[in-house]
Amino acid sequence: MSEARIDRLLAAALHQAIADLLPDRLDFYESYLRPRGWREDAVNLAPITAVLSFLRHEDGEPYAAVMTRAAAYAASWWLARQPWVVRAGGPRLPAWLRLRHVGTLAKRHFEASYRGTKVKVRVHGRRLELEIRGSIFCNSREQAHEAHCGYYLAFVEALVAHDRDAHHAEIVACRALGGAHCLVRLDIPEPAR
Repeated sequence: MSEARIDRLLAAALHQAIADLLPDRLDFYESYLRPRGWREDAVNLAPITAVLSFLRHEDGEPYAAVMTRAAAYAASWWLARQPWVVRAGGPRLPAWLRLRHVGTLAKRHFEASYRGTKVKVRVHGRRLELEIRGSIFCNSREQAHEAHCGYYLAFVEALVAHDRDAHHAEIVACRALGGAHCLVRLDIPEPAR
């Protein structure tokens, strides 16, 4: 049986975010991330899991900031790899279709990032819900005090920011907090008349 793998895009985004926000600790994290060895399509799960665990225990709690920055990089790089029609079509679609578009892009990225992740996308009017099962970020031995799946929230927000929509996004449930799965919700309010 082969070891679970992580997509290079997620690993590279995580590495870049650590380099930006924790430059003094980069040597330590590079001993796990080993960017020079990323010749294959994927990276081993164990070193990434170790990096996430160490980030959660850093002084000053930089985990949320690193995850937000990594998600912004990943969203930018993910969109750059998409065909022109995917990148340009989003802002021109009606709200419910735009949300479906964002949900589909997020689902593709999340499931490609860690092959154990499965995502259900639901759109109800101007609300997008992403039900995420098998999150790499929320594997925790003990129940956490805060959600660990901020990467997903930040990635979705970065995609919507690309479309320049006003929005409200939140983590409704998280496996690290004792939930059955992670649930990210994004609402686009009705335009002012």
